[in-house]
Amino acid sequence: MKTDVLIIGGGPAGLSTAIETASRGLDVTIVDEASKLGGQLNQQTQALRPLPSLYESMRGFELANKLIEQIKDYNVRQLLNHRVVGFYADGSAGITDEENVFPVNAKKIIVASGAAEKAVAFPKWTLPGIMTIGAAQTLINRDFVMPGREAVIVGSSDFAMETAIQLMDVGIRVKAIIEKQSGALAKEQEKVRELSRSGIPFYFNSFIKEARGNGQVEQIDVALPDDVITLNVDLVCMDGGRAPILDVLYQLGCSFGFQEELGGWIPQYNNRFQTDREDVFIAGNAAGISTHGPLLLTGMIAGISASEELQAISALEAHEIREALWKELELLEDKEMHSGRVKHLEKFANPVLKDQFIY
Repeated sequence: MKTDVLIIGGGPAGLSTAIETASRGLDVTIVDEASKLGGQLNQQTQALRPLPSLYESMRGFELANKLIEQIKDYNVRQLLNHRVVGFYADGSAGITDEENVFPVNAKKIIVASGAAEKAVAFPKWTLPGIMTIGAAQTLINRDFVMPGREAVIVGSSDFAMETAIQLMDVGIRVKAIIEKQSGALAKEQEKVRELSRSGIPFYFNSFIKEARGNGQVEQIDVALPDDVITLNVDLVCMDGGRAPILDVLYQLGCSFGFQEELGGWIPQYNNRFQTDREDVFIAGNAAGISTHGPLLLTGMIAGISASEELQAISALEAHEIREALWKELELLEDKEMHSGRVKHLEKFANPVLKDQFIY
């Protein structure tokens, strides 16, 4: 199979990339392991803001539906329930549907592989009933399954606070928020106040010392600064943050740099979101952990840049659009994250890891 642009990942960044490239007449192929495009947006019921000026504020699943509807107008081939397993010597991607492997030869590859949640380890943390906040959100919003009746949340990010509210909305009693730092980490403090008004205690400078249960979590010991308390719960939702999914980029031989504000090790890229492999671009959380609006914008910039290289758009027009998108990215992205992104760009010519490959 041949295609102009192969997009690896069908989440928000991958879809915004597809719209930018396919709308300019390019033949585009999206490969995604899931059975539906949209990624994590599909189970997000919270209102997303801020989003790029092209989009009004909407809920996550509504944004997924809008993006999916948009690509129907263009020549976008969807390889769902497929994944990239490697690359042939001629540069073609090896793609499998778990039964067969076939090559896809692409002029440009855009990696929008997203991010994975990180767990919070403590003794007996693998007991059933202990899961990430994303898994809990998937169960209640996508699968319509109650994962428990009495829960604690470990972590206090915006995502953790939103998940706590959603658990309460479906009738699950949230008994505590446990945070190892001295204060809540959520930037939207209104969510913290909403939970506090509901009578949910926040235990700061605290952590789970141990979980117990017969076949599933039944109790946890929480180490407070001056005491240890025991809570009876059947659900523990952990927020250990997210890390970019980078396997494909290692296989492609891209150079890497470390940028803590963007999630740690990520590929080096320039202001076109182009890696040091000229035929490989990057978008979304794979280019640094951020929020929904910036993720869409990184996909748009990568799509414009790939379109320019394939002469589907003039260099002048691409430059003007890219400049405007970067200005909007600066406005929408958290200042600390954006500062990290700018610093990362400056290291493009001098990557920390080059010619590395992880087996």
